[in-house]
This record gives sequence, C-alpha cells and structure tokens, in this order.
Amino acid sequence: MQTNNVFSAGRFGLYIRKHLVDNYRIYGMSVIVLAVLLLIMLLLNLSDNFRIDSDMSRLVPLYFIGMFMTGLIFTSLSFSELGNKPHGIDYLLLPASQLEKYLSTLLVTTIGFQLIYHFAFYLAYLGIDAILIWHNGQHLKNDLHLAFDETPMVYFYHIWFFAQAVMLLGAIYFQKYSLIKTVFLFAVFILSLYFLNTLFSYAFFGSRISRWDAHFPFVGINVILGENPSEHVPRTDKFLMLPANVRDGLLFSAKYLVAPMLWTLGYMRLRDKEM
Repeated sequence: MQTNNVFSAGRFGLYIRKHLVDNYRIYGMSVIVLAVLLLIMLLLNLSDNFRIDSDMSRLVPLYFIGMFMTGLIFTSLSFSELGNKPHGIDYLLLPASQLEKYLSTLLVTTIGFQLIYHFAFYLAYLGIDAILIWHNGQHLKNDLHLAFDETPMVYFYHIWFFAQAVMLLGAIYFQKYSLIKTVFLFAVFILSLYFLNTLFSYAFFGSRISRWDAHFPFVGINVILGENPSEHVPRTDKFLMLPANVRDGLLFSAKYLVAPMLWTLGYMRLRDKEM
C-alpha cells in the first residue's frame, strides 16, 4: 500500500507526541511564568493607593488583554525555526507531511494556548483569592461568570481567533520580527480599507455625508436628509445600514469563515516556502 504523503492520522499523532515530549518543559514553565505575571497584574489591578480591595473586581479586561497579548506573541513565534538555518533544516527534514506540521502548529497555537492560558489564569485567580482571604478575610468578587452570561463577550473569542489567524499568516511570511511586521501591515490594511470606504461613500452620497468619518465599513453610513439643508432649516441625519440579510451574511463570514480562510492561506504559503 502506498504511503499517504498528505495526511496520516497515525503519523500525525506521533508528530504531536514528539512535539509535546520535546517541549513539555517549555510549556510547563510558560504556565508558571504566565500565572505569576497574571498574579502581579491582578494585584496591581485590584489595588487602590496600594490597598487591596476585594470589591474592585476587574477580571474581565485583564482576562482578555492577557489572552490577546500573550496569544499573539506566542503565535508570532510559531515558525521562528525557519529563520534559523540549522533549525530550519531539522524542521524540514522531520518525517511528517507539510499538512501535519502545519496542523500541529495550528492546534498548539489555538487549542493548546487556550488550555495553557486558562490554566495559568485560574492559578493566578486562586493566588489572588488566597491573598485576599489572608489580607482581609474576603474572597475575590468574580465578575467573569457574569460577563460571559452576556452574548457580546463571546465576540471577543471570534476576534481573538481572527487575530491569531492573521498573526499565524504573518509568522509564515516573516521569520524575523514577525509580530512587529504583521501588526504594522495589518494596521496599514485597516487604514487603507477605511480610506477606500470613505472614497466610495463620497462617490455615492457626495455632500449628503454629514462628516468625512460618518461611516463604518460593511455596516452603514450617516447621511443628511432633506433637499437643501442650511442654517435656517433644521438638519436631520439618518444612519443608513445594510439590509439585515446582508449584515447577517457578513457577520457569519466574519465569525466562522475568515479565520479558516486565513489558516488555509497560511498552509498554502508554507507549502510554497518548503518547496
């Protein structure tokens, strides 16, 4: 029987096992270091003039800030071995297909990182809670479960997976300073997209636009109603939005399709690079 050079479940499992065996010390130290850093940040976050207040629960912003910062930095280092010739040769000569190598990196930087981060954050939470009990005999007020009862908080995870996909693509394109380069180019892309949307807005609505920034790409635009608005006639503005079905389609694509498309593009780029 001919060996499958694209994907083999057994070979993929062995490759994942090798990766974990080679890096379990690094991941263990990462949990400890991350938990200590989060604990320090929680102490600073809950202190008021160097007095710790258990009622000042601000876990939600710190939780997401830590997840975004550490997650994107972790992802930006995914393919750093390709920037080092000896390590790059070892990586390319490993007996696994390109897809298996890429999927292992994708799993580590998404599911693997989320497991590490949540475990570290939980340890930091237990630590700050123990400090508060020792300090004033009160438990820390946990506002995370209240925040996650609200639907909009889930969108932060969609944004994180999108940002992770962008950073993974940047890590493949740039082996050195990938974090800085990717953030810079992404900012340029967003500004260019907003500028193009501004040009199209003026092309379609002209002087009826209330302000040059009175629009939001793929959402809607604020326009002036009436034929000849002037200082003597009260001006009426209205925010025109895309039809509901179009908005729902764009929202679905942004939530569930954009990140997989970027992951696929990253795999294609990695395959071309290894050739």
